[in-house]
Amino acid sequence: MNVEEVYNKNIRSARNEENEVDEEEDEEEDDNTCCSRATFCNPILRDIIVTDSILRFFGTEITWANLFWLTSVTAMILMAWMTLFFVLGETMLPRGNYFGLFVIVVFSYFLGWILAYVPYANLPPVFGMLLAGIIVRNTNFYDIRQELGLKTLAKIRTLCLTFIMIRAGLQLTTTPIRRHPVFVAILAVLPCTMEMFILAICAKYILNYPWNWAFMTGTIIACMSPVVTVNCMLALAEHGYGEDKGLASLLNAATSIDDIHILSLFSIFYAAVFGEDHPTKWWSYIPSGLRDLILGSLVGLLLGTFLAFFPHRNHEYATCYRLSSLVLAGLMCTSSTLKLPITGGPYIAIIIMSFVATTGWRILTVSYDTMPFRRATYFLWHFMQPVLVGVIGADIDFKDWSLSRFGLYCICILIGLTTRCTVAILSTIKTPFSWKERTFIALAWIPKGTLQAALAPMTYERTTEENPKQIELALDVIRMSIVAIVFLAPLGAIVMMISGPILLNKVSMEEHERERRLSYFRIRSLQPIRTRGKKTSISAELS
Repeated sequence: MNVEEVYNKNIRSARNEENEVDEEEDEEEDDNTCCSRATFCNPILRDIIVTDSILRFFGTEITWANLFWLTSVTAMILMAWMTLFFVLGETMLPRGNYFGLFVIVVFSYFLGWILAYVPYANLPPVFGMLLAGIIVRNTNFYDIRQELGLKTLAKIRTLCLTFIMIRAGLQLTTTPIRRHPVFVAILAVLPCTMEMFILAICAKYILNYPWNWAFMTGTIIACMSPVVTVNCMLALAEHGYGEDKGLASLLNAATSIDDIHILSLFSIFYAAVFGEDHPTKWWSYIPSGLRDLILGSLVGLLLGTFLAFFPHRNHEYATCYRLSSLVLAGLMCTSSTLKLPITGGPYIAIIIMSFVATTGWRILTVSYDTMPFRRATYFLWHFMQPVLVGVIGADIDFKDWSLSRFGLYCICILIGLTTRCTVAILSTIKTPFSWKERTFIALAWIPKGTLQAALAPMTYERTTEENPKQIELALDVIRMSIVAIVFLAPLGAIVMMISGPILLNKVSMEEHERERRLSYFRIRSLQPIRTRGKKTSISAELS
């Protein structure tokens, strides 16, 4: 046997080994049994297929895999409580200061995600989480403001808001802007800006707010909920609705820019409300909104540029260092408001920093992927959202509400929403969309959610520190935000799911191609990936 034959034989042997390994990996991926390799278990248990349905509940199948997940989460909650009890002591027992907070977070998490999986409703988790907090407070189970104090609540909200801003910057991408610059810019900026102005006028003349408070309230209520819009659009696109015009990708980009634009305006008006009334330093003579805009943009640009170059892209753990630096820089910016005479600037800085850093990484790296950052921030936000929203809901006491005032809130919100939808339809006149598709785009701009829950309490906390005389005004802003969330979060999802099949064209396309494209948008939007048949990995979906 010559050398060449030996070489070929070795090559064939190596390939056979690789094929065997691949087959074993495929078998492991396809192994949906309970524990087929645990020979000490009863054969009945070993051969249970975890993907099999064991119960059908309102059109939703409950599988063994769901029970595995529920058991895992329950065990994690029990271990978390025991750890906190060993560390904090009796405060984690019933009637303790922190036990109530623990119950709020757990209840918010479960109720939020249970309602999110209600068939055909596509409700955002924030709706159920807010509802859980409201139930806890109004059943007199736990008074969070009395038990924890305003300073502790402020720190919790500041931490959560930091991740909201980082996610907003990471969600922004230049690809849809380059492809459809005029359409995306108009759709993202014009409707929310007009809604903000109309809401400010309504707040001034209907609710009797001062002008600065009116504009700040307008920016809070004008924020939309990208989670609801993207979830519903993906659910419709699964059946081919709107795919002929690529609405899923366009709306995904426009919702991100919409929120970033309105957050920037909020930072300016927030600074205008809580800026220094009596100048004592030279920088105090600069209007606070303009000062925070300039300072926030400059700091965000510098931090983003620094993070783009450091650490070096070839470092073994570059992704971990980049993510850690991004989070620490964001926390540094938001915590700076405790010591420095600035208000809205840090939030602008975080958004710009995240966008500049990711853009720099994309330019400097040949094959750069933002998915590790999106996954990490999504994972952190997955557990922080029930803390933020549950705490806000637990701070709402309906005993202090006025029915007549509630009616005024609804009128203002309805006027602003009508303005947004009208402008959204008019702004898409010279586009290839039909009048039905333009109407659907306007309806997709209805949902409200997370940002109202995060921004409104900031006004209350700042007011208690600087101007206690205006506490009732700050509470009024929170109540109006709660009305917007409770009504428009579920209403927006229901309207989109009902109107979508009526207003959008349904195209017939290859199943594989549709799933490949939609999986990509789900991954970008951090939504659950639905697969059919054989389980596929995320990397395979992206290829």
